[in-house]
Formats: sequence, C-alpha cells, structure tokens
Amino acid sequence: MTSHPGNGASRLELPPQAVLTLDEDMAVVGETASTRDWLDLLQPGPRPYQAVPAEVLNVAAQLLAREAGVDDHDAAARVHIGSGRWAVLRATRMSAAASGSTPPLAVTIQECPPEARLDMFARCFGLPPRQRELLELASAGASTAAMAESQGTSVYTVQDQFKQIFENCGVRSRASLLAMALGIVAGESGL
Repeated sequence: MTSHPGNGASRLELPPQAVLTLDEDMAVVGETASTRDWLDLLQPGPRPYQAVPAEVLNVAAQLLAREAGVDDHDAAARVHIGSGRWAVLRATRMSAAASGSTPPLAVTIQECPPEARLDMFARCFGLPPRQRELLELASAGASTAAMAESQGTSVYTVQDQFKQIFENCGVRSRASLLAMALGIVAGESGL
C-alpha cells in the first residue's frame, strides 16, 4: 500500500481487490497478499472473531442466510473506509475440493466503482430521481444544455436544481459536488 499527497493529506492507494476465504466456523483459511491492506480499514469483528472484520462477517452471514433460504438479498455490502471512500464486499461459496467437505466462503473486497458511489451519495443526501439523474449526467461530463435536453427542461431549471443539490450537500460548485460524491481528494483529478 502506498500513499500520495492530495492537497496536504495523504491518501492510500489500495490494491484493486483482496480475497479472504473462511471455513464453516468463520475462521480465516486463506487470503491474497493484498488482504491485510484492506482489512486494516475495516472494523474488528466481535469476540471470538476479532481476526475477521465485522463487515466480512456480515456478508458471509448473508450468504449463509441465502443458502438456508432465510433471506434472498445479495451477499454484498458497501462500507465507508474513510476519506470519502467506499469499498464493496461480496461473499460467494467456493467449489468443493473434495467430496463430502464443505467448501470455504470467499469474500472479495474492492473499491466501490463510481456508479455505486454516486448511488450511495444520492441515497445519503435523499436526492430525488431528477436530481440523481443530474448528478449522473454531471459525472459523465454532460453540459448544462445537454442535461436540460435530457430532462426535457430549460438550462435555468437545471441550474436551479443544482442550486438545491448544492444547498442539500453543503457545496458551492459542481466540481466540489463531484469530488465529494466520487470520493476524490481536491487536486487529484483535475475537477
């Protein structure tokens, strides 16, 4: 894991993903070399599972619930890892290596893709559908005129909608809004 400066603050560069495997008792039986970098950003699990982060146990338990037919939600979660960044955790069952043995669970951890971060941001601030659409269009680099055309409205209405978004989110510009929504440190992306 390395860090680079971002307007006076250091920001960790994380490996693209990590994989952690757990046995039936939720004990770690394997991990990729990059796993420790990710696990250090997560919350410790409850006793006696302190070696396994709570977020990992959460998605693993969700997979077990799915397998038992108790719940049909995906065995996945988005979690905040600090500095405006989010991670996605997903659990799946590995293939059985030997007959009769219970295959381990695999939990992958990776940085949240931009579209998922935008969705989470919009949910956190309670943005209505039209404002969510404007946020997505802004992240794609659309001009005000293109946004107005997409929504079948005027550029003035788009500007008014952005004023409302800015007020709700505590920012003053689209660049600041996108930096906040995408977890970008100022000076990092040219926004």
